[in-house]
Amino acid sequence: MNSFQIFRNYFISLCFVFAVLFSSCNSSPEIVVQDMNMVMPDGESVFTEELLKGEIAETKIEHIAYQGPMTKTISLTDENVTMFLFMTGNATIKTDTIIQDVAPESIAIPMNGSNSIKIQVPENEQLHFLQFTKKLSKQDLEDLKNFPEKNKYDLFYTRFVDCEPYTEKIKSPNTTSRTVLPADIVPRVSLGTVEAMGPDKVGAHEHPMLDQLFLGLSENDIIVHADDASTELKQYSLLHIPIGSSHGVTVHDNKRMNYMWMDFFLTKEGQEWLKTHKPTSTDDKK
Repeated sequence: MNSFQIFRNYFISLCFVFAVLFSSCNSSPEIVVQDMNMVMPDGESVFTEELLKGEIAETKIEHIAYQGPMTKTISLTDENVTMFLFMTGNATIKTDTIIQDVAPESIAIPMNGSNSIKIQVPENEQLHFLQFTKKLSKQDLEDLKNFPEKNKYDLFYTRFVDCEPYTEKIKSPNTTSRTVLPADIVPRVSLGTVEAMGPDKVGAHEHPMLDQLFLGLSENDIIVHADDASTELKQYSLLHIPIGSSHGVTVHDNKRMNYMWMDFFLTKEGQEWLKTHKPTSTDDKK
């Protein structure tokens, strides 16, 4: 092989490497989304599927459905925090000390060392919920001990519609946002909802200090954008926002925006982001 051929082959290889690098730098991030199976399989009374496996560190996400009459006991451990998001159906839950009726679009978090939670579904009722099991780090366990006493619950329970509204610069006055799980109840986790009729949007923004999921609630029909990528998010689907991406939401005319955001902060300090959410009651006093 002469010198010209060697140079030619080297030049082609170099061009290929640069093409790959250029393509990687300019490619849009993947928006991972998974639809839930909301139809109970024939002849079954229990259904479970894992969602977005491996997308959120140290967190297992399961969609579970029970056909009543049904009573199930779920064991809990001190090493994890377990959050239950009830989507459709009614039930009663029992911890070591509390009995609570649960409604669609509500959250329950057993705390303060609860060993188990019992879920009772009445006859002819079908319950669908998400179970998040998140491992707590040593720092999380220490922070949990030092949270304000008012933030320590045997059972944290609330319906989404009953939660405190807030405003944010990236959202229009027609958008209703609510804080479902404030900071410093579950270490490095916060949840909220966003609702509006289209046309409307959530402006593009970035938050590299956290991993974020979107959960499509009832009748949700939106477009989620992340950098140059976009995808539909329908009701009862779960989506992972690419971390660090510039992302936003569009809802078209006669469509409904009704989703839950779930923030999983990489560090405790990252929760400073939540200060961009201004409680509506505070705005009203200005």
